[in-house]
Amino acid sequence: MWLLFALGCWDTEPVVRDQCALARTVRIATEDGATVALHHHAARGAPVVMVHGISSNHRFFDLDADHSMADWLADRGHDVWLLDLRGHGDARTHLDGRPQLSGWRVDDYGRYDMKAAVDHVRACTGYETVGFVGHSMGGMVGSIYAVSGGASALSSVVYLGSPGTFSREAPLAKLAQTGLATGGAALVSLDSALFGSVAADLNRGPFRLRVQEQLYNPANYEPATIDAVLRTIASPMSRGEMAHFARMLERERFTSWDGSVDYLDALGSVSVPAFLVAGTADRVVPTAWVEAYVDAFSGPVEVFRAGTETGLVADYGHLDFALGERADHEIFPRVAAWLDRFPPRPGPARRAAER
Repeated sequence: MWLLFALGCWDTEPVVRDQCALARTVRIATEDGATVALHHHAARGAPVVMVHGISSNHRFFDLDADHSMADWLADRGHDVWLLDLRGHGDARTHLDGRPQLSGWRVDDYGRYDMKAAVDHVRACTGYETVGFVGHSMGGMVGSIYAVSGGASALSSVVYLGSPGTFSREAPLAKLAQTGLATGGAALVSLDSALFGSVAADLNRGPFRLRVQEQLYNPANYEPATIDAVLRTIASPMSRGEMAHFARMLERERFTSWDGSVDYLDALGSVSVPAFLVAGTADRVVPTAWVEAYVDAFSGPVEVFRAGTETGLVADYGHLDFALGERADHEIFPRVAAWLDRFPPRPGPARRAAER
């Protein structure tokens, strides 16, 4: 089922990687005892926190030197912080080395992981608010955080292919619901990274595995990029996470695990400016699911339908917003323009230092 959803401060230590040798990472504990990782692409400007989707990790925004929204934004002055949610990427273990495999819901990402990240970034930078970019489930994490008391810490949000609602009649939805429910009942976690490597190998052979093309539009990629994507961005899905998605698909609503909170409805009290990017070839999150947010936020909202209908070279699939070959001049500037239009607010100490 991974195929259906997406394959620091001064005390940080270097992360030596081909895509960004200057990046720094720090692992921090959440209020409920989990561990998350933040990857800092430092710049002199205002901070932005970026969150990956399901079965993914921070490398979605920082695949390599030619496919890095993080570096692109940092080069233009944005102080970028990429979050690995618990159990993903560099947050697969606790601070003491114990594995993080299961025991949480999507709710916990927004209520605890996002809060820990934003609190850390605000303390490090001296800003009272931060910008936010979330892909797919990452946008949902931003919404949960906002309605759980975090709205006042956000200057604006950008959602890339993020669902605000669900429909069992949508393409792939029935298959996704069945697979997620089965995985949620039978597994502690699903190691989608392994499947990603297998898919990359099959994608090179004479019997090309085309099922993963549900995740992207091949017209937006060179073959080498897809190989890197399949091998790099996939992270395990936990049992609780899968079960929560299965329940939301069954309810056809973006709700808390226990059903007590309808997050889309709760956003009516949130006035954070929201920029929604929907891919016109997105088979995982249809445009209607993204556009459900339009009437949810009480603040300024804009929608961009990424595809030929808006003058782009090709229609965008689910992964293409950050990883497509033309995303750096078709999508990234629009993200930056929104963040710049509603800039984060510096705190008193920061304002004094800048005088």
